[in-house]
Amino acid sequence: MTTLFDNTRRTLAILIGIAIPISTALTNILCPLILLLILAEGQYKQKFKQLYLHPIVILAMLLLLIMLLGFFYTPVSFLEAGGILDKYREFLYIPLFILVFRDNQSQKWGLYAFITAMTITLFLSYFMAITGWQIGKGTPESPFIFKTYITQSLLMALAAYFLAVQYWKGKSRWRWFLGVWILLAFYNILFMSAGRTGYLVLFCLIFLFFYQTYQLRGILVGSVVLAVLSILAYTYSDILRQRVDNLFESVQNYQPGQTSNSAQLRLEFLKNSLILVAQKPIIGHGTGSFSYKYKELAERQGMTPTANPHNEYLMIAVQWGLIGVGLFMTLLYIMWKTIHHLETPAALMAQGLIITIAVGCLVNSLWLDNTEGHIFAYLIGVFYGRLTHSDAPMPLS
Repeated sequence: MTTLFDNTRRTLAILIGIAIPISTALTNILCPLILLLILAEGQYKQKFKQLYLHPIVILAMLLLLIMLLGFFYTPVSFLEAGGILDKYREFLYIPLFILVFRDNQSQKWGLYAFITAMTITLFLSYFMAITGWQIGKGTPESPFIFKTYITQSLLMALAAYFLAVQYWKGKSRWRWFLGVWILLAFYNILFMSAGRTGYLVLFCLIFLFFYQTYQLRGILVGSVVLAVLSILAYTYSDILRQRVDNLFESVQNYQPGQTSNSAQLRLEFLKNSLILVAQKPIIGHGTGSFSYKYKELAERQGMTPTANPHNEYLMIAVQWGLIGVGLFMTLLYIMWKTIHHLETPAALMAQGLIITIAVGCLVNSLWLDNTEGHIFAYLIGVFYGRLTHSDAPMPLS
């Protein structure tokens, strides 16, 4: 019976890793099955022991706790607040995925599952661009397939980084394939995608990679490489140059209440969200309150309302104040501080995951988004599944 549960758990883990970057509907079907499997598997004492004082699980549960407490002072109905809480259910999946990826084989195949999904995405993206066939959500000129161009470029950058670590550390005869994959992913992000989030995350991951490779010298080497790559991409990539130019023009021409594009809207969201945070900086306005409070402010100022500030830190701060932001940042800190307990390839890849979350959340509400939130929880399980409380300090130590 134990073998049956182990095989089922690993099969589900692989299917979920493939499903998250490809299908939201399939993800929402498969992920709850993990909970049912964990419950059916039994061994509750052993599972509780694995999760007990696990530093990452503690932070995830504390975040969920403050979201629940936010129901007591929110200005919106419990139904609306529950809708927002449901969008952050990925924090509940973190302990579940940690239980799923509790052995080396599961972790290895979980990572391969994510890479497989991104390989399919990369192949179809080039296929659509070359043939002109409309097989994805984008167009042959901007060939994003299963998800938005923002999501695809961000996940492609993360997958390319994972493979770069394996290329650097591995000695397999397949290294040539990894090299080709990485180059194709770079070109896809910089020359075929309009996702500025992908550009930013990719450049940060490149800098991290060179720091990991050459330590302090890597800062200089990485800076030079990024400078050269930026010049080449800006010179030869029409889509990147257009997106970058648009960003700078939008910032220069921004006038409060006069927004004509997404960049100017984001500036307005930033300013107004900070106003809302200043009103209740410690505990925030309550779970589900962002849309309600922002609409009130926008109507008074004659601005465009929104339900998403496209900044996870602000989304958390408005609803749960600096306490919520502090817990979220502590989660990232503990993830970073405990990487030295992981094996070398996993430790390096975990650093890339942390940078992706930390940087990406500055320009998008990534945990609020279904795909990004699920893949983050999934990969946290992949990298930290075998971490125990004896391996890591408590959050306040």
